[in-house]
Amino acid sequence: MIAFPAAKEAARLLAAVAEPTRLRVFVRLAGGPAHVGELAKLVGVPMVNMSHHLGVMRLAGLLEDEKHGRRVVYCLRPGATAAPGPDELAVVCAGPYRLAVKRDPTPPPRPTPRRAARKARSAG
Repeated sequence: MIAFPAAKEAARLLAAVAEPTRLRVFVRLAGGPAHVGELAKLVGVPMVNMSHHLGVMRLAGLLEDEKHGRRVVYCLRPGATAAPGPDELAVVCAGPYRLAVKRDPTPPPRPTPRRAARKARSAG
C-alpha cells in the first residue's frame, strides 16, 4: 500500500495532466521547449488560457520556465518525466507511478485525390 503523502503527491501530478489541453501540451513539451504563443497556437486556445494551463502544470512541479526576452519558454522539469519507450510519446513520473502516453497505432487517413484537390482549391 502506498503511504498517504506519496499518494497525495502522485495524485497532484496526475491531476495536472488529467485535462485534455494540458495533456496535449505535456506531450508537445516532451519533444522540447516551447513558448506560450507557440503552445497556444498548437492547441487553438487564447494565450491567457494557455498561461493558466501552464501555471497549473508549473505549480504541480511538471514544468520549468525561463524568460527569453519578452517570451517565456517552458520545458518539462527533469525528474518529472522518464524516457519514453518506442511506442510512447511521453511518460509522467508520479512517485512510484508512471503515466505513459502511447502513440496512436493507426496512421492518419491519407487524403483521396478528390479531397486533396478540394483542399488545394480552398487553400489557394
